Amino acid sequence: MEKKLKALEEFDSSCYEAIDLDRLVIYTAVELEKVGVTLFLENIVVAAFRLFPKKFSLPGYPEYPDSARVEKSLWRSRGKRRRWIGGKTPHGYLITDVTKLVAAQTAEELSGVSAPKPTIASRLRRREAILREVTNSPAYQKYVDGRVEMISRSDFCYLLQGTLDSSKDTLRDNLLSLKEFARELGRMDLLKFLDGLEDRFKDFLGNK
Repeated sequence: MEKKLKALEEFDSSCYEAIDLDRLVIYTAVELEKVGVTLFLENIVVAAFRLFPKKFSLPGYPEYPDSARVEKSLWRSRGKRRRWIGGKTPHGYLITDVTKLVAAQTAEELSGVSAPKPTIASRLRRREAILREVTNSPAYQKYVDGRVEMISRSDFCYLLQGTLDSSKDTLRDNLLSLKEFARELGRMDLLKFLDGLEDRFKDFLGNK
């Protein structure tokens, strides 16, 4: 394992000076998984320091890694708002699909390649597809059938691309996005439907 960590090649500081610590830590975790290093905190600390020493050195002691910076980044990345990585310090961290996505985006930044921005047309097509998923949902079918009272919390969460175990913040954010899409595409019928569900499940969402 020590040999694998020592084999990590340092990036030129100009490549990563504008990238935040959290994304660099996520990138580091994925690189470690690729070479078969267990994602314990101490391994991520050493690897982050070897890859990005200017960002992860101990203040005043550039030859030593700052473990606190790495641990705080992992803590933020595990938070409910992000969920960029799974696991925890005592047992090791876990790579998810989101982890890989963030790492891939970071790799593009490190290489100086920017991801192409979606065109307006493709963005609209994506939003139209998302709204079609809304109209195909069990909740919407019950709504058009006049069985609004039969729409369950589970139906509501499914509509919001979540589950009953999803965080309320995530569900509220997804609902807000759907309402924005409906408004942008002139689907006032769907906006009325979503507003009605928001009012019906306001206690479940934690809305005042």
